[in-house]
Amino acid sequence: MPDQNVNSEELPEGLIRALKAADAAPPVITAKVDRALADMAARHFGSRRGTWKRHGGWALAASVALVAVLAVQMTGPPSGDADVLYADVDGSGRVDIADVLALARAERAGVAQADLDAFAMRVVALNAGGRR
Repeated sequence: MPDQNVNSEELPEGLIRALKAADAAPPVITAKVDRALADMAARHFGSRRGTWKRHGGWALAASVALVAVLAVQMTGPPSGDADVLYADVDGSGRVDIADVLALARAERAGVAQADLDAFAMRVVALNAGGRR
């Protein structure tokens, strides 16, 4: 490359003329052209059927949902074990904080502090005026 100043801000005259010649206003899309394109697209895509209708997709979606519900129910904790903790332990006829204390004093095997905390949170309400 010949000794040219690459930091020069002046462009060669030939390049300036070429850029001016190539400079043109962008085409304007009028409302008529816009409507014509929208009509063409509606005709083109209107003949297509949806994937759900074509391949029985709704049946597939329903079967996947059914399998998901059954999987969640089968892998969840057995309802009997969870309900034994949250029961009327002291025989008062109500499930309240006294049952939590009675369960803690009974020192049943397999009852952890986390279980007692969860039981207490379930029966005690600190808002709504003490009502749950």
